[in-house]
Amino acid sequence: MRVANYYRVSTQLQEKKFSLTAQKQELKSYISQKEWTLIDEFIDVESGGKLKKDGLNALLDLVEEGGIDVVLCIEQDRLSRLDTVAWEYLKDTLRENKVKIAEPGVLIDLDNEDDVFISDIKNLIAQRDKRNIVKKMMRGKRQRLREGKGWGQPPFEYKYNRETAQYEAKPDWKWVIPFIDDLYLNEQLGMKMISDKLNEVSKTPTGKKWNEHLVQTRIKSKAFHGIQEKNHNTGDTISAFVYEPLRTEETYNRLQEERTNRGKQFSVAGRKNTKNIHMLKRTYLTCGHCGRKINLETHGIKSRPLYYVKHGRKTSIKYGYTCDISINTVRFDANIMKALKDVLTSEELAKKYIQIEYDEQEVNQLKSEIKELEKSISDLNASLDRLLDIYLSGDLKKSKYTEKDKTINAKIKVQEETLAKLNRKLDAIDSSSFTYESLYQYMEIAKNIETELTGLERAQLIGTLFPKGIVYRDKLILITEVFKSIPIEITIPVEDDPYTWHHTKNFKVHG
Repeated sequence: MRVANYYRVSTQLQEKKFSLTAQKQELKSYISQKEWTLIDEFIDVESGGKLKKDGLNALLDLVEEGGIDVVLCIEQDRLSRLDTVAWEYLKDTLRENKVKIAEPGVLIDLDNEDDVFISDIKNLIAQRDKRNIVKKMMRGKRQRLREGKGWGQPPFEYKYNRETAQYEAKPDWKWVIPFIDDLYLNEQLGMKMISDKLNEVSKTPTGKKWNEHLVQTRIKSKAFHGIQEKNHNTGDTISAFVYEPLRTEETYNRLQEERTNRGKQFSVAGRKNTKNIHMLKRTYLTCGHCGRKINLETHGIKSRPLYYVKHGRKTSIKYGYTCDISINTVRFDANIMKALKDVLTSEELAKKYIQIEYDEQEVNQLKSEIKELEKSISDLNASLDRLLDIYLSGDLKKSKYTEKDKTINAKIKVQEETLAKLNRKLDAIDSSSFTYESLYQYMEIAKNIETELTGLERAQLIGTLFPKGIVYRDKLILITEVFKSIPIEITIPVEDDPYTWHHTKNFKVHG
């Protein structure tokens, strides 16, 4: 018999009886007893549940070349803990090439139905054992995290302290996170430029160069303000404070807000492109007609870009939307600047854009909106109670319950935030604190909007004042909450399309 030995250990399960040395000694001794010929040996240090392993692939190449008669392993589960499809593929490859599976004392002929049946039973048992091992491991890891003890490979800025079960920052690498935060938030650099700056100081602890991915993971990770968070397939999200903080949670939140706001304002190469950034780049726009997100897209040439607020074409085609609003920003850019200037000039001019005074009917309308929101929140909470009853009765799977519960809670959160803002607005009106003078005090930061600001600085200023906006065909509503977190709308008129003369058969610019 020509034999190939296959040895495997799992990084998750280093049992003594399955050590590579022990496997080699026992199998070679068995070959000697049987007077077989050892052709080759193959080793994998991976899970038995994976078909694609270097050692196993090399073994199957030898099988298909007709080089052996037997695959010998210490136990069949060293060869396979595969799912049914992968196991059938492995068996078929061996069967077609007349190769048997052997363990010390057992020879399995895959052309024999009884042998195949026994082999299949062994693989099913191996699969079950593997699942049980994984479940126990994950159960133990979840419990560790609940107890405030970390697990897993940390970022390379940290080392694990076995006594405290916490991750301590390496003294020589504490500078990295504040360095990245400063360049990203204060210097407004992109990932590429930050990685270049890091490489000027030092390579990574592993001796490799910094790259954009490493920078991005450090900006996104909660570990650096102390949190280890794990999402499990049970639907649970468990988090604990296990890392020595290298930034504050406030800084982390600022970083995520900056990531959301920044969008595509930096080129792929990471160079700052602040000159031609549109002032609404950091304002989240939605459509007043269909409620979908509005994109700020660039057309024209790089030195003289044309900006349009419009729906994404691919999304519209994919989901069959018919709303095709597309407005060149030249139709309202000057009006935004004029509106800010007028608001900061006098109360009379401000009234053209902002509702400052409220009569009894308008106050009643506001109260009615508040009442409707309160009822909607109450109905959603009742839906949560009914959903829980259905789940507890066994008529709803946990995964579906978790998904629906999450969706309803998200709606409640949004509506509660809106309700809180409307209540603050009503309180301000009732207390007569909602006046032009108080509004001017908060809007004053925009008084230098027409000075020599870069495109990025202007976008940052407008984004701070107006984080949200609603686009209609004839008007743009910018929403500010700088005054006591009360939503205040500034209505900007949209002028007629100045490019109608371009609308020809061969060339069309949407207005």
